[in-house]
Amino acid sequence: MQCNLERSEDKARWHLTLLLVLEDRLHRQLTYDLLPTDSAQDLATELVHYGFVHEDDRTKLAAFLESTFRKHRGA
Repeated sequence: MQCNLERSEDKARWHLTLLLVLEDRLHRQLTYDLLPTDSAQDLATELVHYGFVHEDDRTKLAAFLESTFRKHRGA
């Protein structure tokens, strides 16, 4: 899994690109415009809800996203 976080052009949001390699060995590139109220936990829960991530991996994904958010957002 890879994650990239960049500022949007209007500087009001962050643009998240998440690259997932799933069991079928195909890559899924997901993009999302983060709002200041979005959390790593909420995003991980959403990815589980839509079937991109298994429930067992939700906590690990949330920690990975939180680490990325802190690095780029300074939160």
